[in-house]
Amino acid sequence: MISDPDTANARRLHPIRASGTVALILLFIFIGAFTAFAFALAEGEGWTMISALAAGAVVMFFLWMRENHMAITASNAARPNRTELRTLRMLPVQVVLVLLYVVAVQASAAYAPGLSGFIKGALQSLPIGLLAGWLVAFVYTIVESDEMVRRMQTMATAIGAGATLTAATVWGLIAMHAGLPDFASVFLFPAFAVFYTLAELVLTRRFA
Repeated sequence: MISDPDTANARRLHPIRASGTVALILLFIFIGAFTAFAFALAEGEGWTMISALAAGAVVMFFLWMRENHMAITASNAARPNRTELRTLRMLPVQVVLVLLYVVAVQASAAYAPGLSGFIKGALQSLPIGLLAGWLVAFVYTIVESDEMVRRMQTMATAIGAGATLTAATVWGLIAMHAGLPDFASVFLFPAFAVFYTLAELVLTRRFA
């Protein structure tokens, strides 16, 4: 007899909804709307625009909570084997998100100053949304993996962070003496992602 009310009330959903894809999309939209609201508030946009963005962020947040709960409790929700190695499957997703982040940063710097209103806020918030997407993929790999993969994640994160700090420091020293431009802080994340990905590939191939 089923005692868990969530399980007892679970119903089948469309496979895309049951997999949590719709919930993930709503999460990204919420992050983008909230970031656009923060930019609009900081730049003194009209209260109509600020209120619309704030309301949109709130609506997206509650829609995400509802969709995420439905995906988790659905009778046909994807429940993968946690002992399966998932790192290699998620690495391409993370690589694509990092590349899109770099493109979004360049586009935001080049075009956002000439825009206004919602479009400007959306373009400014796009890099943050992609960064959040990478973080979601990163956390997913940890949560849906076994202890061995989590250990590899920890090692790859430590290697990636150490390599990034070392490279940034060395470049800073060279730039200080050679008169070269400093390393922009907005690119610290993609630099870490590159080193992290390389370390993850090596470790995964070694232990898998």
